[in-house]
Amino acid sequence: MYQPNYGTQNQIQFNNENEYYELLGYLAKSDGTSSLVWEHNEDQGAWGSEGRIKFYIANPPLSCSLSHTAGVGNIITRVNCNEFVENIATNHSFVMGGIQNIVNIRGTVPAQYQVDFNRGLTL
Repeated sequence: MYQPNYGTQNQIQFNNENEYYELLGYLAKSDGTSSLVWEHNEDQGAWGSEGRIKFYIANPPLSCSLSHTAGVGNIITRVNCNEFVENIATNHSFVMGGIQNIVNIRGTVPAQYQVDFNRGLTL
């Protein structure tokens, strides 16, 4: 469900619901520019699990504000935000990985935001 800020440090910020649904479209397109992961960092002695959006391109063309951290290997940047990753998995049918089911996700988008979702698919 939409809210203006996600994360303990507002790692993901939206000015409006249009930006929220644009990001959902962008993440749903499954074209290799992003993926979702749930890393079990506690297995390596870190404090806990981390929900992340991994970006494989520099400067994704999104309207929302994302706090990017450095990536590793072929990952250019990451956005660490358990709250957002949990939200889109629970409320919008996203799954971990780089391949999403656009039909299932689209079914969770209100009619008035379908245009925004579709714009995200084309970015």
